[in-house]
Amino acid sequence: MKETSTGRTEITAALITSQGKLLVAQRPPGKKFGLLWEFPGGKVEPGEALEESIVREIREELSLEIQVQSLFKTISLREPGSQAHLHAYWCTIRGGSMILLEHVAIRWATKPELLGLEFTKVDRLLMPYLEKLPAFP
Repeated sequence: MKETSTGRTEITAALITSQGKLLVAQRPPGKKFGLLWEFPGGKVEPGEALEESIVREIREELSLEIQVQSLFKTISLREPGSQAHLHAYWCTIRGGSMILLEHVAIRWATKPELLGLEFTKVDRLLMPYLEKLPAFP
């Protein structure tokens, strides 16, 4: 996990699309932010580049190989004693078979469906930017 001495955590998220829908995943009940939805990804490990992190996280969480296309948005969430920076990347699936190794559910959601899901705080901050897109790439 890449966390600085100031409590700053770097997080990556994969924005994976198919047929106009975006892949989202539901966190397990026993973990932090249990049962909330998120864009799959996770914390950057020390010495790891952001793009390496998202490829590793998707392999570990969903058993998929992805290709990172481009950075969509970096957003920050500041709370007392901590700071999180979420780097959201557009990605495509290159291979593998989706297996839920970390989440309890996944779904392909349209923009209107995304608004009806309860997301983690940091992932929720991406919504206004996603809403402005005419369509998911």
